[in-house]
Amino acid sequence: MSITIPYELANFILYMLGAVLIGIVIVTFLNINKFIRRIDALLEKNEENISQTVETLPQIAQNINDTTLGIKHGVDKIGETVETVETSVFDTLFSLTGNVENVLDFISIAGEIIKTILGIFPFRKKK
Repeated sequence: MSITIPYELANFILYMLGAVLIGIVIVTFLNINKFIRRIDALLEKNEENISQTVETLPQIAQNINDTTLGIKHGVDKIGETVETVETSVFDTLFSLTGNVENVLDFISIAGEIIKTILGIFPFRKKK
């Protein structure tokens, strides 16, 4: 089964589709034109604010740069401080370890002296 469309009907359908397409294009261009007018009005209304903002952008960029350098300098100082504290803690622990060994040696020697002194005197009970 085949369907045959007359030539005149096909032309009519194509012309109607073309007319609809032209209508859609016109409506789209009208909307784009309306949008551009709104943007233009907005720019005119805020032209002074936009100019001030554009003029201050280099100063803002310089402030950001200065702040970044300040933060970097602060982080470097913190790193140096941490290294100093780490070295100090290590030295303190090393010194404390040596002092503990000296104290233990002193206690050991004192214990030996006390044993020797107690060995001289007889404290044993008599039977």
